[in-house]
Amino acid sequence: MKTLLAAAALSLSLASNADAATWQQVTPSGGANIDEVSHVRTADGVLHVAFKKDGDVVHTAIAPNGKVGASTPIQSGWASTSDPAIVSVPGGLRVFWGGIRTTDPSETNTDFNTAFSSDGGVSWQLTPGSIVPPGAQAYASDASATTLPDGSTLQTFSGSLGTWAHAGLDPASPNFNFQTAGNYGYDPGIASAANGTATMAWFSNASAQLGVLAQGVAANGAPSGPQVRMPGSQVMESGTLARTPIVSRANNGGFFVAYGIGSPTADQARVWRVGSTKALLLDKTEDSTKMALAADANGRLWAVWTDGSFGSQHVLAARSNKQGSVFGQPVDLGAAKEANSTYAVEADATSTSLDVFAHFGIGTSSSTSTFVTRVQPGLTLKTKKSDHGVTFTVTDAGDPVKGAKVKFAGRSGKTDSKGRVTLDGRKGTATASADGYEPAKLKVK
Repeated sequence: MKTLLAAAALSLSLASNADAATWQQVTPSGGANIDEVSHVRTADGVLHVAFKKDGDVVHTAIAPNGKVGASTPIQSGWASTSDPAIVSVPGGLRVFWGGIRTTDPSETNTDFNTAFSSDGGVSWQLTPGSIVPPGAQAYASDASATTLPDGSTLQTFSGSLGTWAHAGLDPASPNFNFQTAGNYGYDPGIASAANGTATMAWFSNASAQLGVLAQGVAANGAPSGPQVRMPGSQVMESGTLARTPIVSRANNGGFFVAYGIGSPTADQARVWRVGSTKALLLDKTEDSTKMALAADANGRLWAVWTDGSFGSQHVLAARSNKQGSVFGQPVDLGAAKEANSTYAVEADATSTSLDVFAHFGIGTSSSTSTFVTRVQPGLTLKTKKSDHGVTFTVTDAGDPVKGAKVKFAGRSGKTDSKGRVTLDGRKGTATASADGYEPAKLKVK
């Protein structure tokens, strides 16, 4: 791992939670490597997770303290299901998924489906029949969805015939194809902002428009504005086989996409503000990079990415400043016990921390499961020597951290309003800690 922030090399300090990270299993063992969870946090702080297992669509709640609760079925015993999407809507929760309930010729739930819960996921009511018009192959596609400020929803899905958006729950409303450059578009993700705008992002391997694409989505599901391409992604001939991570920054602060970029291996973790001519490089990785992105209520972004070869997996996370322009020190979360591969990551932010999901291959079998852990932002620790000792500077994504405790050479002190403290000593290992952050350490030579 060679971490880069704002395109500048960083070799100053290490924020590490690898030993302390507790990965809790969320989905049962025996999953497939293409499985993904979906999640949404409600106003009570509960994180609701939806996923598929064989012919079931399942809900699990994670308490505000991070404890994973029991699973409850949304639907069971279907002939086929795809990865669902869960959103918060007025009055409760709604889940969307592609699937076929039975092979009975009179079956009506044979394409794109939805269920609603008014009691926090304890019970679910299935909407009879498909909610989209036929012909878009939604029955075999993973789902992504977002809720607009008026409480209505937009959904996305893809297949060999196109990459689609649909608005609302009425099958009379049309599906709109965004993959206009030719075959094929993959794994769309969608996000909406407080002002009612929405943007979809997906991977296109069409020769006429190769790379990670983004385009606005109108309230009726139609394309809005031009298609734009993530810089650097035009060299890629395949995507990451996971929903394209896209979020809206708080206070209508723009749409952002995270993606592993590179060819023949996606070895760069990058974050792109949609429409910008450059994508911020976070890290150069050893292997194919999987990424996730989350936004908190303060305007900060969280990026999550993967690194490491088979059997040596690392999941990393970093938080930005309030402008979303600079990322702070990455925190190494390691991996779940006996994890050999990481196939997908997801993230959900609070105002102070981040819940990170990772879909790991475990042990020597082909079994996979999704695990979750919680992380706080990392501190950056820099030094400058002088005749009076060593001056340490502690920052959070470039902003000084006042009151951080720095220990060095048997001495300790707290940082001032500029994030600085000077301690006697010439060499040794320095540590920095502050409430709400993962600690940092630095070898001073």
